[in-house]
Amino acid sequence: MSYSSYDHDNLEPANIMRIERRMYFESGKADLSEVVKLPLAEILSLRAESAAAEQEIFDRLKTQAAAWEEQAGRTLFLDKALEYARTLPVTHTSNQWEAQGDFLRVRSNAVYKMTYSISENTRYDSTAKKSVPYSWTLRWSIYTNAPGSYRQARIAGQDRKVFASREELDKYLNGRIKAHQHLFTEISPVIPKKYADYFKVNGLLLPGYTIEGEAPQQAAELPQQTTGAGKEQPEPSAAIQPPERRKLVNEVFSIFLDNRAEAQTDRPHGYWLSLPTTAEQVQEALKEIHITADNQQDLFIDGFSTQEGQPLELSEDLIQSASVDELNFLAVQLQKLDDVERLQLNAVMHSPEKFQTIGQIIDYTENTDCFVLIEAKDNRTLGEHYLNHSGLMVVPDEWKPAIDTERLGRFIAKEEKGTFTEFGYLLRTGEEWQRIHEGQPVPEEYRVMAYPAPEALHEEPSAQPESEVQAPQPVTPILLNSQNSADRMKEITDRLETGIQELFESERYKAYLTSMAKFHSYSFNNTLLIAMQGGQLVAGYNKWRDDFHRNVKKGEKAIKILAPAPFKAKKEVPRLDAQGKPVTGKDGKPVTEVQEIQVPAFKIVSVFDVSQTEGEPLPSIGVEELTGSVERYGEFFKALEQTSPVPIGFEDIPGGSHGYYHLTEKRIAIQEGMSELQTLKTAIHEIAHSKLHAIDPEAPAIDQADRPDSRTREVQAESVAYAVCQHYGLDTSDYSFGYVAGWSSGKDLKELKASLETIRATAHELITTIDGHLAQLQQQRQTQQEQPQAAPLEWAAEQPDPDSVFSKLSPEQQQEMTDSVKAMLQTLIEADLKSTGEVSQGSKEAAQAQGFTIAGDGTLEQAEAPQEAAYRLESGDYLYIQTSETGYDYTLYGPDYKELDGGQLDNPDLSLVEAGKEILAIHELPAGAMEPLTGDRLDGFLEATEQANAIPQPQAWNGIDGLLNGKPFMPEASPADRAAALIELAEKNAPRLGSEERQLIVAYAEAVGDTDKVIGLINRLCEQGYELQNGQMDSFVKSEIESEIAVANAQRQIAQNPAAEPVVTILWSESPHLKDGQQMPLHEAEAVFKELDSARRHEREQPGYTGHWYDKTKFRIDFTMQGQPDSYEGRQDFGDGDGSLIQHIRGYHEYYAQDESWKNHVLHHEGPEAWEADKAQRDMLLHEFVPYMELHCNLAAMEQEARRPLRSGETLTPEQTAYFNAVLDYVKECRPLLNQSQYHLPEPPQLSDFGQSLQDYKKQIEAELEQEAAAAGLTVEEYVASDYEAPAQPNFSIYQVPPGPEGRDFRYRSCEDLQADGLSVDRKNYQLVYTAPLDKDTTLDEIYRRFNMEHPADYKGHSLSMGDIVVFRQDGKQTAYYVDEGADYRQVPEFFAQPEKQLTPDECMTGEQIQTPRGRFYLTDRSREQMEAAGYGFHHQSEDGRYLIMANGTRAFAIPAQPESHIKTAEMSTEQNYNMIDGMMNNAPSMEELEARAKAGEQISLLDVAEAAKAEAKKPKQTRKTTQKQKKPSIRAQLAAAKEEQKKKPPAREKSKEMEV
Repeated sequence: MSYSSYDHDNLEPANIMRIERRMYFESGKADLSEVVKLPLAEILSLRAESAAAEQEIFDRLKTQAAAWEEQAGRTLFLDKALEYARTLPVTHTSNQWEAQGDFLRVRSNAVYKMTYSISENTRYDSTAKKSVPYSWTLRWSIYTNAPGSYRQARIAGQDRKVFASREELDKYLNGRIKAHQHLFTEISPVIPKKYADYFKVNGLLLPGYTIEGEAPQQAAELPQQTTGAGKEQPEPSAAIQPPERRKLVNEVFSIFLDNRAEAQTDRPHGYWLSLPTTAEQVQEALKEIHITADNQQDLFIDGFSTQEGQPLELSEDLIQSASVDELNFLAVQLQKLDDVERLQLNAVMHSPEKFQTIGQIIDYTENTDCFVLIEAKDNRTLGEHYLNHSGLMVVPDEWKPAIDTERLGRFIAKEEKGTFTEFGYLLRTGEEWQRIHEGQPVPEEYRVMAYPAPEALHEEPSAQPESEVQAPQPVTPILLNSQNSADRMKEITDRLETGIQELFESERYKAYLTSMAKFHSYSFNNTLLIAMQGGQLVAGYNKWRDDFHRNVKKGEKAIKILAPAPFKAKKEVPRLDAQGKPVTGKDGKPVTEVQEIQVPAFKIVSVFDVSQTEGEPLPSIGVEELTGSVERYGEFFKALEQTSPVPIGFEDIPGGSHGYYHLTEKRIAIQEGMSELQTLKTAIHEIAHSKLHAIDPEAPAIDQADRPDSRTREVQAESVAYAVCQHYGLDTSDYSFGYVAGWSSGKDLKELKASLETIRATAHELITTIDGHLAQLQQQRQTQQEQPQAAPLEWAAEQPDPDSVFSKLSPEQQQEMTDSVKAMLQTLIEADLKSTGEVSQGSKEAAQAQGFTIAGDGTLEQAEAPQEAAYRLESGDYLYIQTSETGYDYTLYGPDYKELDGGQLDNPDLSLVEAGKEILAIHELPAGAMEPLTGDRLDGFLEATEQANAIPQPQAWNGIDGLLNGKPFMPEASPADRAAALIELAEKNAPRLGSEERQLIVAYAEAVGDTDKVIGLINRLCEQGYELQNGQMDSFVKSEIESEIAVANAQRQIAQNPAAEPVVTILWSESPHLKDGQQMPLHEAEAVFKELDSARRHEREQPGYTGHWYDKTKFRIDFTMQGQPDSYEGRQDFGDGDGSLIQHIRGYHEYYAQDESWKNHVLHHEGPEAWEADKAQRDMLLHEFVPYMELHCNLAAMEQEARRPLRSGETLTPEQTAYFNAVLDYVKECRPLLNQSQYHLPEPPQLSDFGQSLQDYKKQIEAELEQEAAAAGLTVEEYVASDYEAPAQPNFSIYQVPPGPEGRDFRYRSCEDLQADGLSVDRKNYQLVYTAPLDKDTTLDEIYRRFNMEHPADYKGHSLSMGDIVVFRQDGKQTAYYVDEGADYRQVPEFFAQPEKQLTPDECMTGEQIQTPRGRFYLTDRSREQMEAAGYGFHHQSEDGRYLIMANGTRAFAIPAQPESHIKTAEMSTEQNYNMIDGMMNNAPSMEELEARAKAGEQISLLDVAEAAKAEAKKPKQTRKTTQKQKKPSIRAQLAAAKEEQKKKPPAREKSKEMEV
């Protein structure tokens, strides 16, 4: 064959059929010679026939494939049937409690499974020699118990709850068991619909189960099983058919009402109630489930449902904890939301902003503007939205493809702190949240319960008749259809443009001007929007309620207007200097910087018109209407005169004109003799002209270019006059604007909008100014009328105590007081204060009954939600409740106020009253009348319980804080002295501390260094008085303090030493091998923890072992990471098999990183953001912190391996000695790099690196130094002096001759004078006095001027003078200039010449060593005179007298002795006695000396090698014959390169707070 096929066929029954053949033409097998001889047409014909035959075969294959598909479906169907048939029945305990293992207890049936476990938290008591419990941890849960499924639904539970006593835990657990007892009354209870899928296999309900609301299956038998108790499983009870849901057309959601008593019986129970509803429908529901006034406590809400296609993301916990009235009110409020706002609510409930109460959700309907929902599911789509659809980013279209929308979206989400939800991207706006309904009673019209919920407060005041609102015109709000904010904003702006074009009709224009008169402070856009929507008088929801005592009517749609919503963004802008000019960089381009700017933007907000509200009558707004004869006309006209920018006068104007504005004379003339009304209207018209059109007609044409034409000027002035007259109630019936249509035709939208904005701004300015003048005039008039007002105040002061007046009010009248009572209460309070100087008890109780508190100045304030409550029960007992982080803490007291019982209720969503009833139910107490205790009764009750349950205390200790009165105490003293003084102060009157406690306080003060903490410790120990009473310190307290001292010492050690190895502190331990507060380096703790864990585990596994299983150990690691001190705390249980310390930390975080139950716990309790933070924290610990610790341990191992041979005394070669010292230096240099998070450390030294001679290694280092100095543009000496750092930028330096007689031949002399005396410019005669950056504007002349006229603050030399040297360093070069005569400069390259080298003792060593009783010294071929010239003095003489030891205080050499006189010998002996030292003094040896030492087998240090090379680098070079080519950089160079790499690292991360959960 001329082809080959590669078979990829495959058949997986009931899953996949794949027939795949790939055809390949193989030229080696083919022979085309006969076919190609045929005519082309014939070949085409043959090809067509072959293809047709191929198609026929292929079609048959397709037919066969269809047949396979049908058969495969049948196989798959049978597979699923087998899966159902093979599902085994679930095992359960037949509703009995059984133990599983040492800790777990289980109770289950065929549907539900409840488990709990209790564990003791213990600490080792060193005194008692055993572990003692200090708390107990409870974990409990209820899940479904579906067969054959690893996926179960969580119903209730708590992953971890800690109790201080076992009694508290048992009470709480028994309450949870009782609360869920109804789930375990049958073997196979009915399955709620929400859990039905867990009991189905492939869509079919398993046998033996019944779903709520569905008929029982035929022959539904649960297979028999043997339960954990060894009993046969009883037959399942018959299923209960719950009522069907009743849907209403206007239903928002439904709740399932049920009766607790009936819910546990076999009878039908429950009722679906659609909301919003009516009182009649609720009565019907209550009758259906047999709830009456006698058993109203049995009513509960057991379900929540919404209509299909209209999801509402509310938690069932919120629904079940709310009252029916609250839920009904919620449903009414939710009807106001459009689809976008409803979707936004769902997003909020899936975000960190999630509402926690029903009141907050109700308030959301009034605060929808506080959020923005954008159609974006991730960073990329968010970036696309802002770039292409928001209108906030103006970017050319051709640039957009180059923008990384993923990065843009990530930046925006981070800056805005928005949240991605499954409904879109949610952003909290800057709008202030208005708390309207939360904490308030449900309005009366929405209360539908015959038996109000416990939290129902007082009724709202009845609405006042609205006589003041007469026949309001209908409001027609703009309805926005878009779902995202950008599209909604575009809808608004489009409607505005249309509104402007339609505005210029006479009546519409007058309506707009009327709106402007009322809302003159509003922008043009909002004025037009209000007019378009029919608004007459608008305000926000809260303003209507708070300022005008009016409520928005039910079902009203808000009027949409615009409000500023600027946001901040970062923008790259040119950098400006102090004069405001752009700064230019070295490349000649402008320098830019990123600044934060405020970008103007707007959002859509909601307001309501007066016609949409009801409540108290509106107060008089504005001034009284002015008619033909205007009251207080003179006052108003005077205000106009004060407002006018030009004088106003009266004259007889010919031609019938009412008035005019004279441009050149700058005055207004008004026709005399007109009515007061007409005079005012004319004056306003002409004032508008003077404000808008005051341009001299004789002025140059260029100055008049912006002046509008005459028709426009008249339209503007007349429009302003109309608006101002409307505002003040002047009759405007004679105004007509029929001409505005003709005036506006032909003008573009921009021009029309500009004219309207001009009219609005001018009207606003005039109204505001007139209001101000009127207020001043009216105040002057009222001042004259104040005297008669004093009588009522005097009368009020003579009235009797208002407490007696208030006491005459009946309780019913007090209960019916609403917000309108506030004014009366305020009057009573003011009368109290005037008559007695304090508020009477009756007034206090009245204010408290109405939900107010009284401030210090006597004003009423809304009371905050109560945090505690006390009730007197029917039995005479008392119940006290207070809020806690997880819900409520409570205590039951007897009639004698003695404590009877107490516990915790973990349900923060309940109100105090509801919590009280739940507590009584848990304790099986009758939930009868609960009489609340308030005011003084509550205070008296709390005082009585405190006295009745008081525990006798030892002699009171008031502490030393009060003695200090907040003043610093001995701030200059040491911590120990200060602590001793504080102890003396504490024991001034009597001994309170033991000796051990005093010692511990001083040690604590020295370690912690915080006076406040020391005072706190002294107070604590004095108050306890344990050592004085028991003869020894409390072991727990002592352990705790010693641990704190150890931690403080570790923190200080880490902070002071950036090269420190991490330190491990034992905070406390049950292991007898560890002490509390014990510290050890990380590598030692790593080994100790591993050994203790292994030993405990081995010991526990021995036969007959009866001890405890684990040795719990709490530890802390102090370390430096990224240059910042940090710490990690955790606990390892020795014997648990965790291994070493690092193995424990790795295993711990790997477990929690992969544990689904932990993930679900975090997601459920803290949300997605917390889970992401948890993952990021564990990822950092596993991939950064653990490797960091392992590297430190590796370095420690290297250090130990190198120290062992050096300390063992074994004979080492010079190469081995150098290698081991290099390893020690390597470890010393690497630790600070590692603590700066440089994890890629240089290659460690190898023994093979030291095969070359030490002299070659020295030469290698010297060559490296020369190369680095040349690259830095410095001499080797300057490079060494600069700590081996190249200048960061070009600079210049000033050198001057130092003061003193030795410099007199060089100071203040010209260059010629020096040369004439045979002197040269030698570097050694000058000292560096100043260095600064060199920029492009710095010249030699500028330096001369600057350092003579205005010295820099940090300049310490004398004024720049003749004889000084200026050195420029730039572009890798340096140039020296001599300051010569006449402020001239001369280059002096000889300044950088190297001086002739003087031989040193190191360079003259012979290699021989001289042994004396005081050490071994190298022999140098120098005379005594030469040594003394080099700074060496006589130290001592060898025993045979042949050699003298010469020393300079740091180094010493031996030289041959010369014959000396007896006197000289005596002097030397005396000097020897006064200079006794031990050991070798040469602690800074030369390179030759190091080589000689290594050859002799002595230990040497690589640091000494580097220091010797640095020292010789400062001296003149000698000619060398050859230099061995280096194989690789020296260790010094590698470490230097690593340090440079570290400087490029990012800034330090935030410090870790808590590492182990």
